[in-house]
Amino acid sequence: MSISDIKRGRVLTIIDSAVNCAYTKNNYSRQVRGDAKEMKYDKQAEKEAKREAEEARKAEETAKREAEEAKERAKRAAEEARKAEEVERKAKKEAEQAAREKAKREAEEAKERAKRQDEEARKAAEAEKEAKIEAEQAAKERAEREAEEAKERAKREDEEARKAEEAEKEAKIEAEQAAKEKAKREAEEAAKEKAKGEAEEARKAEETAKREDEEKLSAELYEGLVKMTIASPVDYEQMGRLEEYLRQVQNLHLVLVGGSVEEGAKIVVSADKSIPLISILREMPSVEQVVKTDKEIQVTLKPKI
Repeated sequence: MSISDIKRGRVLTIIDSAVNCAYTKNNYSRQVRGDAKEMKYDKQAEKEAKREAEEARKAEETAKREAEEAKERAKRAAEEARKAEEVERKAKKEAEQAAREKAKREAEEAKERAKRQDEEARKAAEAEKEAKIEAEQAAKERAEREAEEAKERAKREDEEARKAEEAEKEAKIEAEQAAKEKAKREAEEAAKEKAKGEAEEARKAEETAKREDEEKLSAELYEGLVKMTIASPVDYEQMGRLEEYLRQVQNLHLVLVGGSVEEGAKIVVSADKSIPLISILREMPSVEQVVKTDKEIQVTLKPKI
């Protein structure tokens, strides 16, 4: 049984109920009106009859209204049933259409899968055939390559044996030559070591003599006027510091500071007593080097940092 059949049955039930209710109320109103005619001379009965007649009229109107409402409800129910039937019919049609389309789609997909499987099987067969051919070709090439490599190895081994024999001869000759050269080299190295030792001893002796001269020079005492030359280029700030250091030396007086661009700066000092002037100059922070010449002392100042 469909939804539309159920709703149609409900509509008919509602209509029958409304009609029966209206019929019952109508009969009741007729009976009341008949009873009122028989008691027209009874005042109380007449009053009661009027009331009952009024109630009957109201009941008839109510029955009529309820019948109309029942009819309207039945109409709405019938319309809903019709719509439900249309919806059901449309849903059934759509379901059938969807089922047909699904079946068609599944059939096409199955056909496509079968086609792909056939294509994959064909490709697999071709790949297997190609792999077999390639394997045979590779085996053939490998055998040829191994034979060629074996031949090449044999050739290399013969060549290596020949070279080993030649190398052995050359090694023997080289060993004899090396022994001669080693003996010669050892003799030369011994001579060089001896000469080096002698040179080192001479250098040490020279350094000792130089150090002794320096010590002697540093210990040399100066008295009276002493002339100093400042080597170019002259940094005047360092020059000023040198003058300040000279003024701080005991028994030493700064007599003259001068000079020229060509000859450099000149300083003349005077020592009241014998002092080791060169040693004092070398200990000054601004002095780089002090050298004694025949007539004067040459001073090189440190560059400005």
